[in-house]
Amino acid sequence: MNPRQVVAWIALLAAVLGGAALLDRVGVPAPQMILAIVVGAGLALAGKLPAPLPREVNLGVQGMLGVLMGSYLQISLLTSVGWGLLPVLAVTAATVIVSVCVAMVFARATRVDLPTATLGMLAGGSAAVVAAADELDADPRRVAFMQYLRVALVALSAPAVAALLDDEEGISYGTATLGGSVTDPTLPYWMIVGRGDQLAGLSIAIVLCLIGIRLGKWLRLPNAALLGPMLITAVVTALGLTHGYAPTHLFKDLLFVLIGFEVGTRFTRDVVREMARMLPAMTAAILGLSAIVAAMALGLALLVDLEMSDLYLATTPGGINAVLATADKMNANLPLITGVQTIRLLVMMALLPLLISRIRRYGTTRTPPASTPAQSW
Repeated sequence: MNPRQVVAWIALLAAVLGGAALLDRVGVPAPQMILAIVVGAGLALAGKLPAPLPREVNLGVQGMLGVLMGSYLQISLLTSVGWGLLPVLAVTAATVIVSVCVAMVFARATRVDLPTATLGMLAGGSAAVVAAADELDADPRRVAFMQYLRVALVALSAPAVAALLDDEEGISYGTATLGGSVTDPTLPYWMIVGRGDQLAGLSIAIVLCLIGIRLGKWLRLPNAALLGPMLITAVVTALGLTHGYAPTHLFKDLLFVLIGFEVGTRFTRDVVREMARMLPAMTAAILGLSAIVAAMALGLALLVDLEMSDLYLATTPGGINAVLATADKMNANLPLITGVQTIRLLVMMALLPLLISRIRRYGTTRTPPASTPAQSW
């Protein structure tokens, strides 16, 4: 890119970050990536993009996103829940199976390729799933549309459903936030990593990112730039070897905006028209997935001595940030909710390579689907 295009991208990123901050204040779920996707798609369709983002930028964004995801693993939160965590994790594992089953039905009904349908329906880690879509032979545009439709539906419904299920007022639990062991949530917004010494924290994040990418390539992971840093950061976080390296505040929002632009700039008119036609089927599939997961959580409440609303919030199919905000306002069991949501996020990401390889193998035994505009770009 020439200097003029660089300046144009900086201005564009700043404008989207500012707009996302306003949307965040009024409660819009995942505003950074959603707004970036919409703006990126609009500019791409109008032919007004400054220039394509360099591949190295996307690689670095995925690596830092892996560091962020790995920083969510907090052993202290899981141990504080006790043995009641085991049946809850069983429901979490069942959620993976249910997601895949719903995706298979959706793919059959709409003729969407199975990798795209599967990634679109996976419950949890929407930003990481969208970032991984390219290397897993899925269409990132459709995956993003399905993922953030799911996030929006969960975010809109979770407060009302949890309030209906809540029958124990006045109980207060310990505080917990995603990435809390490595991020100080009281830092000013302009801080980019979770400690006062920004240079030291950023240096650790860069080292984890570089080592993680090399580890991912050595392990031959299908998305080494994302999964490698996530795995090594999860180990470092669990062992408590260092702290304050997780991307936070401004830096984290910038990562989500860049991923959103990477996806949004690939939209075409044909894809937009096709997704509009599929919207009813997508909504039905996501609502069905949410209903099945909620039913499993309610059934689990009969077996364990945990509050029904806490179990529902712990097992919702995604929408982590909205769920945590709801749980915090309700004085809910945040260690349980954060721990289970975190485990599912990491399990989903760790299972992605195996899941997609099985789907590819399944696809070779079936007749290839008719071509769609998804591959036109």
